[in-house]
Order: sequence, then structure tokens, then C-alpha cells
Amino acid sequence: MRSYETVVVIDSKLEEAPLEEEISAIEGLITSNQGEVVDTERWGSRKLSYEINDAHHGFYTLIRFDGEPNVVDELDRSFKLNDRVIRHMTKRVGKHPAHVYEKAEQAEKDTGAEA
Repeated sequence: MRSYETVVVIDSKLEEAPLEEEISAIEGLITSNQGEVVDTERWGSRKLSYEINDAHHGFYTLIRFDGEPNVVDELDRSFKLNDRVIRHMTKRVGKHPAHVYEKAEQAEKDTGAEA
């Protein structure tokens, strides 16, 4: 499996619940195509450098995941069809930094402790 990072800019006009559903749908798309989400960072709403489709602000999200190239193709296709996604970029990385794996493992432990 290869390691990837995807930055997605989602329309910031969405309320919090639909925004979380959108991020969950992206993560679900990765896992349904035999990928594995390593980490998701929500960077929050930020001002865009220039207006895109009448939007001045966007909600930035970074998703680190492992998967095969077909996962990236499917994500790209999905982003192009989704009107809520303003911009996206996927980059292949050599390896995810070690602290990312530690953060993911800690999150799994916290989730397991709550259950």
C-alpha cells in the first residue's frame, strides 16, 4: 500500500452536521476501496486567496491514508461530482511521519476505552 495525503476545501456555508457528514463520506469512500485512513485533521474555516464559485471562505481538511492508486482515482472522481467540494489535492508521500501513527493509535485507545 502507498501513503497519500489529501487536502479538501469544502464549502464553509455548510452547517457543522453536514460538514462532518461530508468528511465522514470521504473517509468511508477511502475505506470502501480497501484503503485505510491514518489521520484526519480539521484545519477549520479559512479565507480563500481568491474567490472560487462565489465562495470567499472554505473549510480545510487534511486526510492521511494508505491505499492503492485506484483509491485516488475514485476520490478524484467523487470530488469532481460533489458540488460541496471547492478544491482538492492528493499527494503521494514516502511515509507518514511517526507521530501521525502514534496519534492514530492513541485515538483508537481512547475510542476503545469509551466503549
